[in-house]
Amino acid sequence: MPWSVTRCHRRCGTFRAMPRLCARPGCCAPATATFTFDGLRRIVWLAPLAEAAAYSAGDLCRRHGELLKPPRHWELRDIRPGLGHVEPAGSPAPSRYAPPPPPPSAPAPTLPFDRTPSHTAARPAAAAAGGRSLLSPGTERVPLPTATSPLLSRAFRNAG
Repeated sequence: MPWSVTRCHRRCGTFRAMPRLCARPGCCAPATATFTFDGLRRIVWLAPLAEAAAYSAGDLCRRHGELLKPPRHWELRDIRPGLGHVEPAGSPAPSRYAPPPPPPSAPAPTLPFDRTPSHTAARPAAAAAGGRSLLSPGTERVPLPTATSPLLSRAFRNAG
């Protein structure tokens, strides 16, 4: 464990070695890990305690090293030996920042036969060229609704 030399207290003026402490405010536990970061690549490294304290790095105790969370959209790389983090099994908990899961796929609805002019004009040409019919053999075509059919009878009731 790296030690730093500090003055014992003002009166005696003696020096003694003291362990480096955790950088978190209010924590007086000895440091066991060093964290550094790269702002351009958005990466935070958590490494074993460095021999010398660096201005751009921070020291953390074991507890705060385990609880360290990087900022949103940053990556945490724990390169301490023997401390592999185990990811929880299953899917992560939902977050309001994560996109919603896709809805379950439902079967496509069956649509009635489309009789637009472009489709009716293209069918005879495709049949003459030897193309397959879109209808399976043995199926009948559905007649178009007329003014007397139940579907449109209400619409044409007052039309006269």
